Formats: sequence, structure tokens, C-alpha cells
Amino acid sequence: MDRRFLCWMLALFCTFAAALTHAGELSPAETDALQQDVRSLLSTFARGGTDAMIERTHPSVKRFAGGDAAYVKATRETMKALDDLGLKVISDDVGEPTRTYAAGDEEVCFVPRTTVFTVDAQTVKSLAFMIAIRPVGGTQWRYIDGAAMQAMPELLRQLLPDLQPDVPLPPVSVERL
Repeated sequence: MDRRFLCWMLALFCTFAAALTHAGELSPAETDALQQDVRSLLSTFARGGTDAMIERTHPSVKRFAGGDAAYVKATRETMKALDDLGLKVISDDVGEPTRTYAAGDEEVCFVPRTTVFTVDAQTVKSLAFMIAIRPVGGTQWRYIDGAAMQAMPELLRQLLPDLQPDVPLPPVSVERL
């Protein structure tokens, strides 16, 4: 067999293998820490705090919003609008994170969440997810709210262009109780 062909096949294999090394399962300790981190973030947000959410949002969202200052302004305005509507979070439940997926020099997983809230005298149950992103080998997660991703999957590709293709997204639903 031609050595050049073997070298080409080996290079191709290494390319695919490198892409897959960033994908995998979280350890039980990583799963627990990630779930606790998401719970803490959602709890702070439910109490009206925006600083933790702003700090822990993935940089791609801030760039998409027009920069840090524009993102901070939009987040605070959104929080005020929700408060003006009388939105009150009753409960937030965080589910089991998915496996991780390669996204260039980052890895991504999805953390399901179920939120029950009231607005305009209506009680609503929302099933959505947070997108958790960290540098490969890192421990610090950054987040994107995934609630709109099912309806606008192209947004996910804009925010995370290096995310491996055909990544399944968790379900999203909203129902009145």
C-alpha cells in the first residue's frame, strides 16, 4: 500500500479523533457542580439579581448583543420589564446535564430546567434548558439561555459556530397550569 495513502488516512483519523476528544461524559462530581452552579444562577435571577447572570453569560451572547455595555443594558431592561409584568418564579428545577459536545476549543452541554412562575394571575410551567460552555479542560462554565434555540436553531450556530453538527437539543415547552 502506498505510504502517502497511509499517511493521509492517519492524518484524517487524527483530525476526527481530535474533534471527538472534546466530547464525552461529565463525571458525577462535574455533574453535581454544574447542577449546583445553574441552580445558584437561576435562584439569583429569580430574586431579581442580574449581576451574576451578566458575569456568567457566554461572551458570544454579549458580542451578539453589541458588546458588554449593550448586553448589560438589555439585561437590566428585560429584568425591569419582567418585574413590571409581575413575573414571580415559584420554582426552578435543574435536570441532568447532557454529555458534552465539541465546539472548537470549548465544550458544550445542555442542562434541562423546569420553571414554574406566575404572570398576570396565570401560573405557567416552562421546560427549557441552559447551554453550559467551558474551555476544554476548564472548570468555569459560562451560559446561554436555550429557551429560544428550538425555534431558532440558526441562532445557536451564530453563537457557537464551532459546535459539532447535528447536536440534539433538549425539548422546550410552555403550558398553563
